Amino acid sequence: MNVKNWTVLIIEPNRYEGQIILDLLRNAGVDRVKVVPDQAQAMDLLEVYNADVVIASFEMAPLDGAAWTRMYRRNRKLPGRKQAIFITSGAFSLAMAEQCRHAGANALIGKPISAKVLMATITKVLSKPREFIDAEGYVGPCRRAGIVTAGAPKKRRKVDDSATPADPKTVKTVVEALVSAAAAYAVDANKLEGCEAALREVQAYAVNAGDGPLMRACAAFALQLSSAKGLRPEAVRASLEVCVNGVVKLVSLGADQATRREEIAEGVRQAVGKASMQRAA
Repeated sequence: MNVKNWTVLIIEPNRYEGQIILDLLRNAGVDRVKVVPDQAQAMDLLEVYNADVVIASFEMAPLDGAAWTRMYRRNRKLPGRKQAIFITSGAFSLAMAEQCRHAGANALIGKPISAKVLMATITKVLSKPREFIDAEGYVGPCRRAGIVTAGAPKKRRKVDDSATPADPKTVKTVVEALVSAAAAYAVDANKLEGCEAALREVQAYAVNAGDGPLMRACAAFALQLSSAKGLRPEAVRASLEVCVNGVVKLVSLGADQATRREEIAEGVRQAVGKASMQRAA
C-alpha cells in the first residue's frame, strides 16, 4: 500500500500532540496531511477536503471523539462520511473501545502513539475495508468483527478503569516504572516498547487528571522515543534524561506551582526539539 496516496485529516485540540502525529505521518512518507484543533474547523474542511483517513482525539469538545464520529457518520451532506476514522486517547479502556465501535469508528489507538503502531493500524484498516452499514440504528463499518485496537497497555484493555482517578500510590508506581523502563532503554535500544508502554501509563494519568503540563511533557517524551532512530547516542541519552526528570518533577509539584510546572514542560519540549536537530549524518 502506497502511503503517498493517503489523504489525512488530524483533529487534535492539543497542538503538541497534533504536531507529533503530523511528524510521524510525514516521516513515514505521508505528504497530504492537514491538522485542525477543533470540530467546527474539521466539519468545514471535510466539506471540501477529500480525506480518506480521519484521526480524531477522543478528548475533544464539545463532543468527545465517539460522539463526533456518530454525528459525522450520519451527516449525509458530507461526501466523505464513509472514510476510515481512527480515534486516539491516552485513557484507553474496554468501555471506550466499545463506545467508539458503536459510534462507527474503525479503530481506537492508545497514546502516546508510535510511528510503527500508527502506520500499521492505518494500513490494516485500509487494506481490509469492511462493508459500510447505513441503517437507522447504526452508521459505520460492519461491527461484527469488533473494532481494531492498538497501542494500549494490555492491562488497560482488560480493566475498565477509565473513570477511576489514579491515587497517589498509583501515580508513584507508574512513574517509578517509567524511570526504570527509561533506564533500561538508555542502555539497550531493544527495550523501546517497554519504555513506550510505561509512558502510556503516565500519560493516561495525565489525561484523567486534566494535567496539561504533564500531558505536554509526555507528548514530547513520546516524540523523543519515536524519533530516536538516527540520533547520536549521546543526544538520545541527554534528551531522555531531561524527559524522565521532567516527568518526575511535574508529578512531585502541586497545582499551586503552575508557573514552574509550565517551565518544566517547556524545557522537556525544547530538549526534544534540540535532540531532533542533532541527527547523525
